[in-house]
Amino acid sequence: TFTVSAGAPTFAEPEAMPPPDPQEVDTETNLNAFMNIYQPYARNLSFYQPMYFLVGLDPEESKFQLSFKYRFFNLEKGLSQKHPWVSNIFFGYTQTSFWDLASDSRPFEDTSYKPELFYQTRNIDTGLAIIKGFFLQTGFQHESNGGGGDVSRSTNYIYIEPSLIFLEEKEVAGLRIAPRFWLYVNNSDDTNPDIEDYRGYFDLGLTFGKATSVIVDTHLRWAKEGGSAEVNLTYPLHRLFRDNLDLYFQVQYVN
Repeated sequence: TFTVSAGAPTFAEPEAMPPPDPQEVDTETNLNAFMNIYQPYARNLSFYQPMYFLVGLDPEESKFQLSFKYRFFNLEKGLSQKHPWVSNIFFGYTQTSFWDLASDSRPFEDTSYKPELFYQTRNIDTGLAIIKGFFLQTGFQHESNGGGGDVSRSTNYIYIEPSLIFLEEKEVAGLRIAPRFWLYVNNSDDTNPDIEDYRGYFDLGLTFGKATSVIVDTHLRWAKEGGSAEVNLTYPLHRLFRDNLDLYFQVQYVN
């Protein structure tokens, strides 16, 4: 399936912004600054997996994805200062929906809800100049179609994902290698008796390109019943609109 969308990839995890000083923000003209004062927890909220809206060449096969993560512990407070590792605990949520835009009622054909709890390290120094970033993420994820009774489908995973980032700073070009390994936990033998034969236990994520130009993101899987692949290509549209438009053109191929 070929699809076209707006989306945005990233290479590395940004650090949380410091809290605003109520005496320094202009709350009369800046609503966001005002809300940040009274909703300080919003600073712990950030993007997680890629977010996009894809219109298929066959509109019946359109899809979109929403994703965010939330840091539980305040970076500026005592517990995080005394025990920095606690500030790396996150709640994550990703929702992927397949939307039939060709039918009259525009039905959602399928939706996957994926809440998770995970730990993500800060950049680990490998001592190798060629490696600009090394991160390790491990967690527990639940996945469900949100249905009940006979139509219910759900499973659980525990996973570990190391990420190696190679970055040429002058060219803003990089390569990220992120293999993910997982095991199924309390999987239902009634609704998913052979899910591991199709999904397997391994995903190889590769992301490469320039942050200011084309980025290619791929996911490759192998399982008993065969392999699968997803390839995403994104391009920043601000390059065509004098830096005014913060949207990305995206093409996705899935097999």
